[in-house]
Amino acid sequence: MPTTFDAIKADFFRFTSDIVWCTITTVAPGGRPRSRILHPIWEMDGDRPVGWIFTFPSPVKARHLSANPVVAFSYWSPAQNVVQGEARTSWVDDAATKKHVWDMFMTTPPPLGYDLTEFGATGPEDPSFTVLRLDPDRIQLLHGEQLAAGDVTPAIVKFA
Repeated sequence: MPTTFDAIKADFFRFTSDIVWCTITTVAPGGRPRSRILHPIWEMDGDRPVGWIFTFPSPVKARHLSANPVVAFSYWSPAQNVVQGEARTSWVDDAATKKHVWDMFMTTPPPLGYDLTEFGATGPEDPSFTVLRLDPDRIQLLHGEQLAAGDVTPAIVKFA
């Protein structure tokens, strides 16, 4: 059932922050999907959520995103709380945004935030610090309590 993001906002941020790790699926130019586990941090950009991922542009990932910048993402917890969606991706190049994302990862308490220097990046200006932005087109959210009660209807938000 379609709803507004405001109606699921608190649960979206709670679930994604508690679960932390997210399955991201890209699609190759030939149509073959590939999934990987990544670690986004989400925040609001105006009235919409935006996700930030520190990730290396491996040849496979870069080729997939160049051919099809839309990804599927999925969070799942043992409590059966689920967040799924699709998002348009873009690599971030501007210094101000990279500094913002660096600061967010470095100052957010673990396990959501973490020390980026442990992965070899020395700062936001380091060329090895590559950031992928997620702009969702669609998000669906389902509570474990709903599933336990037999309700398999997620809240669905579509962004224009």
